[in-house]
Amino acid sequence: MPDQSAGSSSPGSAPSTASRRTMLRGAGLLGVGVGFGLPALLSACGAAADDAKGSSKGGTLTLAIDATSAVNDPSFYTSLGDWMAVDCICRGLTFISFETNEPTPDLAKSWTISDDQLTYTFALREGVKFHDGTTLTSADVLASLGRQFDEKDKTLPKGATRPLSDLGANVASLTAPDDLTVKMVLKKPDRTTLGQLSDIGGRIISAAALKKYGADIGKHLVGTGPFAFSAATSGQSITLTAFDDFRLGRPPVDRLVLRQVQDPSTIVSSLLSGDISATQFTPYSAAAQLRKDDSVTVYKTPYNANAILMIDARRVPELKVRQAINLAIDRKSILDQAFYGVGALPEGYAIPPAQSGYDTGLADLSTQDTAKAKQLLAEAGAGGRRIRLMAASDSWHPKAAQIVAQNLTDVGFKVVTTSVDPATYFTRLLDGKDDYHDLMIWERNTYVPDANDMVGAMASPTGLYGATITGMDTLKDAASLQAELDTAKNLPLGAQRTAAYTKIQRRWAEDYMVLSMLGCFANLVVSGSHVKHMNTAALANHRCYMEKASV
Repeated sequence: MPDQSAGSSSPGSAPSTASRRTMLRGAGLLGVGVGFGLPALLSACGAAADDAKGSSKGGTLTLAIDATSAVNDPSFYTSLGDWMAVDCICRGLTFISFETNEPTPDLAKSWTISDDQLTYTFALREGVKFHDGTTLTSADVLASLGRQFDEKDKTLPKGATRPLSDLGANVASLTAPDDLTVKMVLKKPDRTTLGQLSDIGGRIISAAALKKYGADIGKHLVGTGPFAFSAATSGQSITLTAFDDFRLGRPPVDRLVLRQVQDPSTIVSSLLSGDISATQFTPYSAAAQLRKDDSVTVYKTPYNANAILMIDARRVPELKVRQAINLAIDRKSILDQAFYGVGALPEGYAIPPAQSGYDTGLADLSTQDTAKAKQLLAEAGAGGRRIRLMAASDSWHPKAAQIVAQNLTDVGFKVVTTSVDPATYFTRLLDGKDDYHDLMIWERNTYVPDANDMVGAMASPTGLYGATITGMDTLKDAASLQAELDTAKNLPLGAQRTAAYTKIQRRWAEDYMVLSMLGCFANLVVSGSHVKHMNTAALANHRCYMEKASV
């Protein structure tokens, strides 16, 4: 997920997704300042607006993806490519375009929020069609969200990551007063709710399809999105077809093909030849070359993703050793050699530069100091310790792993590394018994643009990162971080909220150091020059909104 567990929350799920705004204050690109406003009555409108009518122009749009397991299920993260397919097949109650950060109506035409901010009442659109011909009702919403909230739901596949499990833990009841109304009652206020419902886990599936296919729904996904599932082959591709009855109008292209392409040189040559229409998996090493070629367009998108090194505290129990690992890393070399300058140093720790809450006062948490690293190792009696490192075999990960391994060797570790196929890497992150679970290179992409989707997701001691992957939950007083996170995410956007997240991040790093920041970056979006009207801001964050794209 690269998470999302997303986001999920991730890579699931990572707990609560980003803080949501209910009133827009200066919308902008990903992470640009928009503010909260939660009056008792809120009816939003915007990014999924009804002016997006498409017209049939035909043709096939082919996107290169990282991998596919041929399982496209909003409850189950396997690869970014599979979740990109989910984005195209299904829509949710709310929508964030990434051209602005505001959650706007999608399958819900409006909503109201009670004075105590506990009850959300959603009015569904009438006459919205699923790909199987059924019509959207509240029963589809209850079935889709219910499987995210209930780990015992019989339609969940084995190993389901349930990106909305964190939201579900705070849901007191989910009911349907009638066929076009859904009422969600929370146990405690959570201003991120509308944003979380725009995430992958909030995508609505046909209840009839869920009943028919059960836990195999990922092989037969049925939604209301602009493209319907046609075919998929694990390790190869996913084929989707334009949906004539998409509520915003039939997409301009007839087919959308998501093709697994993992070799960097093949990605570049395929973009130049036109075999691939577009991708956000372009190798950074090719950026300069592609910018000079008129046959393609290289898009500039905000630095919204994190390159990270996760440290399993169960494998590396001494804080001084984890601190030494962090101090050993040469981020400038990673930026120059793995990202070819398409990125930024992590001066705001886990919040990237394009998001609100970014604070360069945290730059000292990600600086290299090899002398101090050696000193800490000596104090811990860990000089010469063998440590294992794993990374995915695609994109920037191998070069970053090489640099990190050399940095750790230079301060006194004996490093053993392994390179893992992207299609299976996330599964290994979830396996605390994996031989290479000491150190794990990964990335956190912004599925919902807000500090809570980064810090809240990764610093939660009960979430995927804090518990399953890093074992931070086993460390003294780590549980108390959750209360601070809950307070921070409900603060209005501004100085107070930034200060709260800054305080949390400093404590998270200094007291626990289970997350070492490697850099901040943007996924490099490139298309053929003939491709028009893609939502590149979304694609740079692995969200796939191709309903307006044409070739």
